Amino acid sequence: MIFILFFNVGFISAQQSIQYTQYSFNNLSFNPAFIGTTKCLSFKAGTRMQWVGFDGAPRTSFASVQKTFGTKNFHNKGKHGVGLYVEQDEIHITTRTYVKLGYAYHKKLTSKLTGGFGIFAGIQQYSINTAFGDNNPDPVLANASGAELKYPDLMPGVLFYNDKVYYSFAINQLYFKKVGLGGEENKQVNQYLIGWGHKSPAGKWTLFKSFLLKANAIGPPDLDLNLNWDYYNDIGIGVGYRVGEAVNAQLKLRILQSVSIGYSFDYPLNKIMGSYTHEFMISFSRCPDSGVGGGGSDKQHYCPAYN
Repeated sequence: MIFILFFNVGFISAQQSIQYTQYSFNNLSFNPAFIGTTKCLSFKAGTRMQWVGFDGAPRTSFASVQKTFGTKNFHNKGKHGVGLYVEQDEIHITTRTYVKLGYAYHKKLTSKLTGGFGIFAGIQQYSINTAFGDNNPDPVLANASGAELKYPDLMPGVLFYNDKVYYSFAINQLYFKKVGLGGEENKQVNQYLIGWGHKSPAGKWTLFKSFLLKANAIGPPDLDLNLNWDYYNDIGIGVGYRVGEAVNAQLKLRILQSVSIGYSFDYPLNKIMGSYTHEFMISFSRCPDSGVGGGGSDKQHYCPAYN
């Protein structure tokens, strides 16, 4: 199944929702069940500047924080995680802002597998630039200019993992709501997100293979494939392919014991040639390293998406 997804995907293209090249650096963006898979308090933030050079090109920024509880009694009672995820996405005249509170519960299912369930609940705000509508011939956008719409946002997710592999599934925009905008009525659609990642030792390096598939009922799916090599978690390099859209290069550095930074560069393969995408991320965590297949003295499973 995995090999089919990796190699038999020439038909898949198009961006359907907010996307990140370094999605494994920011996996709360695609599944709340990742809350609680770290050992301690973890903070991450980043920004994505897509199609630089185009007026109104997408600009996305996020910040997240999470904390794990109950690790001492993990074998008997499982463990819990709480988190906060904030994101803003600007595309031309529109701005979408997300504020989500999250909770996740994790329980060891077998000696080799842990299961987790998480949920985000929060608010989406959708607004249109007031300065644009006065000169816009489109009556829908002109009537909607300056509008701010707020509506609930629900995102459940499940995760199965150990120290070497994870399997992820989540549904974004689960809360169906009709949105009136400029006299027109629209309806949100569910976004389905399926992810997989596998970490294995390769001498002094660690190889991390992953994919993230996003799909909905009205458009073509969107598939990202990434390969990353880490050297003792101090430096990481990677390459990736967004099917039909772009190739990318990634770099990650640990600059302090508790601080890591990431950068990625996307080179487009579609009609947007000549306009590149840059992505910057930073993480702060006091968690000690567990290594591949480790898990520490408490013999818990820690998701391989985290170092």
